[in-house]
Amino acid sequence: MPWEFIISAPAQPDPQALARGRARKRWNAVAAILSGALPALILVHYVPIPREKWMIGFLAGLVWANGFEYLYHRYLLHLPRNFLSLGHLQHHSSVGTPQEPDHVNLGSSPLWVVVLFVINEALVIAFDLPLHLGVAPGMFLGFVAYQVTVEEFHWRIHLGGWLPPGLRWTREYHLAHHDRPDGRFNIFLPLFDAVFGFPMFLKRPRPVAFFAIAPGTGSRLTVAEKSMLVWLFTLAVAANLFSSGSLLKMGESRSVQQTRQAD
Repeated sequence: MPWEFIISAPAQPDPQALARGRARKRWNAVAAILSGALPALILVHYVPIPREKWMIGFLAGLVWANGFEYLYHRYLLHLPRNFLSLGHLQHHSSVGTPQEPDHVNLGSSPLWVVVLFVINEALVIAFDLPLHLGVAPGMFLGFVAYQVTVEEFHWRIHLGGWLPPGLRWTREYHLAHHDRPDGRFNIFLPLFDAVFGFPMFLKRPRPVAFFAIAPGTGSRLTVAEKSMLVWLFTLAVAANLFSSGSLLKMGESRSVQQTRQAD
């Protein structure tokens, strides 16, 4: 049966709030593009990488960003008594009100988007450069694609915008989080929800009374969640070794062929 939402009926958005929200979304996208593309270009200028590393990095970046979205949303935005959760409470409490567009943007400002990119990129570089993985530039572009897409989806979900066919279920999926905010922390791609929280969220009984916002099931990372983050880099290392091994075999094969031709 479809979810029965206990959120307020949507009101006509305030024109000024709508204009501010659209402008913030636009500048957040600019900040994300610059914060991801510029470091990627700088890295690849000094350490050129093959095309397959771009693709591996881009896919790893999408998965990383999905995991960061889940952890950030669950453990910071829903952690009581911190400045991030207070801002997120405004988002939950404004749903269905004329001021909702003021609180839909995922980044409170372009500067905060830059800060989030710097934190994630610094962690990636700390692993990528010493291990010579060569996936950091692609991952940074994956961060950009995910950030811009997820904020656009979030905006359209809340303000009744057009959603692509096959992804219209994301509106119901995300608004269920506003009905019961202790699950469904991914907005439109519930990868980490499925791994860590979604099955339990389905099994727990629905509450009788409505609550605006609640913390996640805990403020500490579980062993499974820590393992998943380590697994992302393990996957990148394995892909790097596999790619290097394939290139080495190709080089040996060419050398053998050249030797035979010379004989």
